[in-house]
Amino acid sequence: MGWTGVWFGMSCIKRVLPGLCVLVILMGGSRAVLADEGVSEQVHPNRRARTVGVRLLPFSGPLTEPKAEVSGMTWKGDTLVVLPQNPEIFGHEDMLGFFALSKEKIITCLAEDNPKPLQPVLVQCQAAGMLNIIRGFDGLEAMGIMQNRIYMTVEAKDDTIMAGYLVCGHYDMVENLVIMDETRLTSIPMGVNIPNVAEESMIIAGERVITFSEANGRNIVENPQAKVFDKTITFLGSIPFPHIEYRVTDATDLDDRGHFWVMNYFYPGEKEKLNPAPDPELEKFGKPDNYREGGCVERLLELRLTGDDRIVRTETPPIYLQLSPDGGCRNWEAVVRLDDRGFLLMTDKYPGTLFAFVVNPYAR
Repeated sequence: MGWTGVWFGMSCIKRVLPGLCVLVILMGGSRAVLADEGVSEQVHPNRRARTVGVRLLPFSGPLTEPKAEVSGMTWKGDTLVVLPQNPEIFGHEDMLGFFALSKEKIITCLAEDNPKPLQPVLVQCQAAGMLNIIRGFDGLEAMGIMQNRIYMTVEAKDDTIMAGYLVCGHYDMVENLVIMDETRLTSIPMGVNIPNVAEESMIIAGERVITFSEANGRNIVENPQAKVFDKTITFLGSIPFPHIEYRVTDATDLDDRGHFWVMNYFYPGEKEKLNPAPDPELEKFGKPDNYREGGCVERLLELRLTGDDRIVRTETPPIYLQLSPDGGCRNWEAVVRLDDRGFLLMTDKYPGTLFAFVVNPYAR
């Protein structure tokens, strides 16, 4: 999807690209001294953050256009459903357009030396009226699927106030069609009012839908909260969410222990807007080998939904992505697990639509 100059000519290869960096530790006496002098010696070497390579996957079709602005992905069985922020661009007549890829084809791509580009299939969504119902509609941001029901968050701007909504519908796999229920629309309590900041992530927990904001930093939100809805999108209340600096742009599904991963991204041009506090991830897990003071942050963080309904940061160190050689930031807006292999990621229009695979170095 969206292969810009840095992408053209690349292809899938059997091995993971270089980038799973090994931390050099010099042993002196009974104490380990980290080769990176900028890292606190209090960080245990087995709990250091890891850096992994980013393996770009070839694909073709409308999603390669930057205007697609991919904002989320989720699995429907073995079908990967891709959500553009502005699906009206790809719909026909009164339809919206989503896209789908089969897991089998993705895995085949990973296994071949010179695979053909993946070709996402258009999924029509019957919900054109939704754009007119919501004042200041500014795009779809997150997506989740519960059996045959599909849920999406909507970002809107009502004059100078950011607004968020939860909508739902039905996913017909036989007809490859999504039908939205335009009679149901639930407002999401935002918690913050920052331009272009909305409910960017969603998880499905049993028969509940849980959404959370992309801005949860200590300097801008005193008590971050995730918002909980039942399957009919009735608001049930809020639960605690951890302070996470920078943006949280998407989330994977839950595993059987309630664990999930979020995409955590920082573009230095947003420093004033996001007003980040000192990053607790650096203090606890050390600086990654590709750390750039004040530079891009592209990483995955593991969270957990607890039995007493809190979302907390786990003890698993972050997974940092090997940064682009040209120093440019890649706005990863979508993430899903790929079984126990790792993660599939997708960017929006910066620097173009990229589709990538990264390993999970902590996979059990």
